[in-house]
Amino acid sequence: MSQKIRRKLAAIVTTVVFGFILFKLLERTFVLIWVNTPWWGALLMLVVLFLLIDYLISRAFGVRD
Repeated sequence: MSQKIRRKLAAIVTTVVFGFILFKLLERTFVLIWVNTPWWGALLMLVVLFLLIDYLISRAFGVRD
């Protein structure tokens, strides 16, 4: 598989995994997280979660930047 296809596939998988995890998290803990967390804390948590998922998927597909 070429490097370009690997990168695109890794980006798609990252987006799908992030969306699924975000959906499941918000479905179960919507009130607990959003009531007690300031807006900047929730935004920071989402960014860190996305970067962590992106890193793990990139490692799994062997994509190096």
